[in-house]
Amino acid sequence: MPRRPTPSPSHMRQGSPFLLPSRMREGLGVGRAATLLLAVALTACTPQPKSETRRETTRILPTIVSLNPCADAILAEVTAPGQLLALSHYSADPRAASMDAATASRYPTTRGTLEEVLALHPDVVVDGTFVPPATAAAYQRLGLRLETLGIAGTVEESRAQIRGLAALAGNPAKGEALIARIDTALAQATPADRATIPALVWEPGGIVPGDSTLIAELLRRTGFANFAAARGLGQADQLPLERVLADPPRVILAAGSDRALKHPALTHLKGTARAALDPRLLYCAGPTIIPAAQRLAEVRRGLQSTPNPSRMREGSQVALSSPLPHAGGAGGGQQQTQRPPR
Repeated sequence: MPRRPTPSPSHMRQGSPFLLPSRMREGLGVGRAATLLLAVALTACTPQPKSETRRETTRILPTIVSLNPCADAILAEVTAPGQLLALSHYSADPRAASMDAATASRYPTTRGTLEEVLALHPDVVVDGTFVPPATAAAYQRLGLRLETLGIAGTVEESRAQIRGLAALAGNPAKGEALIARIDTALAQATPADRATIPALVWEPGGIVPGDSTLIAELLRRTGFANFAAARGLGQADQLPLERVLADPPRVILAAGSDRALKHPALTHLKGTARAALDPRLLYCAGPTIIPAAQRLAEVRRGLQSTPNPSRMREGSQVALSSPLPHAGGAGGGQQQTQRPPR
């Protein structure tokens, strides 16, 4: 049976993807060139995998898996729909998450295992700074980009983190929009007078924040002074009840439900008010700055309107009138009983 002639380039449409350069045709021979043409044709007709379809819907933006609760809240603000593949498991617990529970529920979560991450086929993994070397090496071997997010100790560091993650996601404008909302909230929380009120942020176990922390800066911005730092205490130092009774602050911001924070002896302190501060406002920066600043400003206004602070019983305090932020909303970012190292 006579061999069917191979079509010449003149028989192919100009610009066809099946047109091979003349040198390639000569080097391959007619048979091998025909085989290659067939392979190219079959590839062109093969449906694209789901990951490619997903990339089209996200405008070729990188897909991301977050394993850090503070990154969760920021990335939910600065990513496009379909771009953020999963949050950390911390954000699934409304008792400790640093983001709105309804927003967090729209995303899958992982426990951070390598198998779970690989199953999602992300381009980028965002984790905290404490990544086991073996895990980091595995990401590198498998071609995954690993980015880490540390603890922001200042508002300016938080702005830099937001800009960094927004650039990573390919959406710098979303990052600037979040920063603008944070700056607006901080400006609104700034008191009109210049007086500073000594405030003790008191966590379970008598733990206090140091002066080089974000909450310390927020205290200063909202008209307070860090009572513990003024007495030489640093980050995570302990201030026992006895010392508080002997040298009380103007206001105690109780961040938790520890028994000492509600000790009956505190009610006898004349000139000392107590107010609740949701501990979730202490975990992260980013959009969480917004409700934190709003709550501190609320407490300060309450002190100004109360002639006798000793009458401000804890039962009369507003626990958290400013909800944790919603993604894309006026409150801030998108958003665990065990938390990552602080």
